[in-house]
Amino acid sequence: SNLDPKIYGEIVDDAPGPLDPDRDEMTARLIEAMLNLGKPVFGICRGFQLLNVMHGGTLYQDIATQRPDSLAHRDTPRFERHFHEIELVGGTRLAELYPQVRRARVNSIHHQGIKDLAPGFDVEAHCPDDGLIEAIRRRGPGYVAAVQWHPEFHDTQHGTFDDTKLLNDFLAAARAVRQGA
Repeated sequence: SNLDPKIYGEIVDDAPGPLDPDRDEMTARLIEAMLNLGKPVFGICRGFQLLNVMHGGTLYQDIATQRPDSLAHRDTPRFERHFHEIELVGGTRLAELYPQVRRARVNSIHHQGIKDLAPGFDVEAHCPDDGLIEAIRRRGPGYVAAVQWHPEFHDTQHGTFDDTKLLNDFLAAARAVRQGA
């Protein structure tokens, strides 16, 4: 389901897909609870979008209609087999994790995306073809990061980005918090 545009101050346009305000609220409360407890948070796809919105950012309700010049970020019949390039932003944690990688191929299953980045966040990767934001991280203490693609669909047969270092970075942050570091 799409994030309800009301939560980022917009009215619903003709964006395809249902809304689920209860899911929005439940997920936002869960994220807020984790943040209040100092727990690491890693958002994927819808979670990427929700983290941005919760911190004051906005979304394109439908990339294809609001940014018709953009790359196709969703191809429903191909689902997780739909890919595009990302470009890592130098000087970010993501770029530090992958010092030999400037560009990579990721799956792309979304039709919504970040329009206005939330204050306090940095872009860690974007789509070089249209500039859409693909990875973000909150500045300051704690671990709050998110990606628009789905690491769980990593597919070496299709030459996609190896998310292992990214996921291990999140797991290391979780272990550190658990151990009281």
